[in-house]
Amino acid sequence: MVQGSFLRRLSRLSLLVGMAGASCAATTGAALAADSVLNGETVKILAIGDPAFQAMQKIHDQLEQQAGGKIDMRVIDFDALHQQTLLNFQNPVSSYDIVAVEASQYGEYKSGLLDLAPYIKKSGMDGSDFQAPAWQGSQFGGKQYGIPLQPHSEILAYRKDLFDAAGLQPPKTTDELLADAKHFQDSQPGLAGICWNAARGTPLGQTFIFSMADFGQAPIDLTKTKDGFDIQDIKPANMKPMANSPAGLDAAKFIDQLVKYSPPGILNMAWDERVRVFNEGHCAMLYVWSGRAATWSLDPNSPVHGKVGYVPKPPAPGHQPASSLGGWFLSVPKNIDAKRIPLAWRTIEWLTSKNVLTELTENGDCVAPRHSVAADPKVVARCPVILAMDKFSKEGVFNGWERPPIAELQQIVDTTGTEMHRMISGQITPQQAVDNAQTALDRVMHQAGYY
Repeated sequence: MVQGSFLRRLSRLSLLVGMAGASCAATTGAALAADSVLNGETVKILAIGDPAFQAMQKIHDQLEQQAGGKIDMRVIDFDALHQQTLLNFQNPVSSYDIVAVEASQYGEYKSGLLDLAPYIKKSGMDGSDFQAPAWQGSQFGGKQYGIPLQPHSEILAYRKDLFDAAGLQPPKTTDELLADAKHFQDSQPGLAGICWNAARGTPLGQTFIFSMADFGQAPIDLTKTKDGFDIQDIKPANMKPMANSPAGLDAAKFIDQLVKYSPPGILNMAWDERVRVFNEGHCAMLYVWSGRAATWSLDPNSPVHGKVGYVPKPPAPGHQPASSLGGWFLSVPKNIDAKRIPLAWRTIEWLTSKNVLTELTENGDCVAPRHSVAADPKVVARCPVILAMDKFSKEGVFNGWERPPIAELQQIVDTTGTEMHRMISGQITPQQAVDNAQTALDRVMHQAGYY
């Protein structure tokens, strides 16, 4: 009885101590939350299934603990994100605090987004630590509509081991690229010269306008500048499509030549497939968005791990390397509840900080818009492409004019992608492809009232 009574008293004492400890922990947790990014609140983010957000998903609980609140992140595909963003702009009050915006979408979205310039100034965020093309990629009319999270660009990846064995340097021009692709095509069983986007519609349409840029032409008649083309002051006269320009025809002919040195199934090859085939060791070169380099850089079991080098997209002879700035920025819908703006801004500031960006490179994201992250030897060891991209950025390779901020950009991409696919399928000639695209796009611009 005495022993039982003692045990009951001991049990009650342990319970009281446990409750006190829990109360203390709760108090400490509340105190931490009060000084944290989220302050115990929930931030709502509309995102895309690209590497940066996939990395966030992977360490979601860890990020919530660091932020001191809940991160409600809805991750959807590109087309669904586009639709949901536009629909959300129409709501009386935004359903999201933060939305992911692709660099080329600001022309369509900027009227529905909050100008972040006042918050940047108030917080003292150092824009100079960001790669200049990325930092400026969401600036229009003196306003800043987004902060870079995962900006990347289409570059050329190549197999260093294959090029070294062949005594070749990576290509510097489109002519050299075709020659190298021809050299490697079927030089080993199952090896093709190059993987690229050739699937009908958007994939091939992007290939076409990027190839036009290699021949020195924007997809519309933009005003030339010393560094490229002006996208800050696009007038109706600049909206004339340039599909059947001399550069457009040269780009079409170049694409038609690429087919000869490509893997089986090239006519259906898009973003994921081209990366998969290269990663399995079946292509000597690859046109790729730099963010996808994590596929082999972070996988020691990849057949090409440690064997890949990077150069800017080779231009035509006589032209300078140019590559479209792409990737994802964090923006705030203009129709957000005004009381939630400070929460949204603190979250963006935190997610794009050096510490978080570095942490994302440890979990599947080989993109870093900050120079300070690219200067970290451990980051570069994990993701060599980050150092290459930082170098290309400083050299002025990246631009916004290859995919100018206009509402009709997707129609240009879809239309040219359809006609180019008829061309590489052997149904029409390069001249017919660019003429057909020009006729269709002139109709689009005329209906829009530009001319």
